[in-house]
Amino acid sequence: MRKERYQEDDFKVFVNELLSSCRLEGKEAGIAKLVLGKGYDNLSEKQKFVFDRSIQRNTIERCQRCDIEIPWCEMLLALENGGYCGYCQHMMEKDE
Repeated sequence: MRKERYQEDDFKVFVNELLSSCRLEGKEAGIAKLVLGKGYDNLSEKQKFVFDRSIQRNTIERCQRCDIEIPWCEMLLALENGGYCGYCQHMMEKDE
């Protein structure tokens, strides 16, 4: 995941969703809360490493069907549905 995407508007909402859905626990959750409160740039190098790894584990960069970049607002859905954007997921359900 490109770190530039951390600056996108929906990113903090996504981090909140990760916390609410218990996908981040312990140290990862604490660091995510720091990101929400103080921002990514204020983390130590070790904290950035842990945070980056947890984000990498909880994201899918591109849709498996149409190859577009998955927006943050659809990321949890993509994690749950096997890696599809909202549109492709809808189209596949419609085809069934």
